[in-house]
Amino acid sequence: MKRFEFLGERGQGLAEYALLITAVALTAVGIMSLLGVQIGDVVCTAVAGFGDDGLCDSTLFADDFGGTLSQWRSFYNRPQNWEISDDDNPKLCHVGSGGDFLLAENSSGNDYQISTNANITTGNGYGILFRASENENGRLEGYTMQYDPGYGGGQFILRKWVNGYELWPPFATAKPPAGFTWHGVERQIVVDVQGNTFTTYVDGEKMLVGQDDSYSEGGAGLRTWSSSQACFDDYTVKSH
Repeated sequence: MKRFEFLGERGQGLAEYALLITAVALTAVGIMSLLGVQIGDVVCTAVAGFGDDGLCDSTLFADDFGGTLSQWRSFYNRPQNWEISDDDNPKLCHVGSGGDFLLAENSSGNDYQISTNANITTGNGYGILFRASENENGRLEGYTMQYDPGYGGGQFILRKWVNGYELWPPFATAKPPAGFTWHGVERQIVVDVQGNTFTTYVDGEKMLVGQDDSYSEGGAGLRTWSSSQACFDDYTVKSH
């Protein structure tokens, strides 16, 4: 009899431990959620600690421009307007006149973050293309975040493209801080795409937030217009 009572007590103790561990785990998850920490990120960090980075690699597309432009497609068939600089740290540069979209092949997704280092030397700006696709008429649709010194005295803007045309006015705009230098300075540009909310960071500082529900998926890329001369490096697209 005593033996069965002992086993019952031990079983009860195990159940209590299990409930306690579950409560602690749920509390930890709640705290991390409040702090904006993604559980998947925690798991991936732990996995990486054991030397397996590939399991949680979220990269959809990456190019440091150390090779060719085989991962890119000129939407308007103007590849001559683009070249990779011939120096120790090669960059992708728009060197021609006339606008173009450069599409990153196999970069399509829903929610992702685009990052690149960019430097415009002359002209009215460049754009980061996201959730882009080619419709049944062979025309571009999607969004661009534009680094646009030529708009309204210089602003960051979000545009929507429908059937090959940019809609007016932009659905979100923001002016930079006082004294901001548009030309001749390399900037880190990050466009974070989640649901219907698009957030732009410049050199780590939040600059622009906009919302739109028209397109839920599509690829990434670059945009230039007129005679803008700009160079790009370390272009990456990582899924959320």
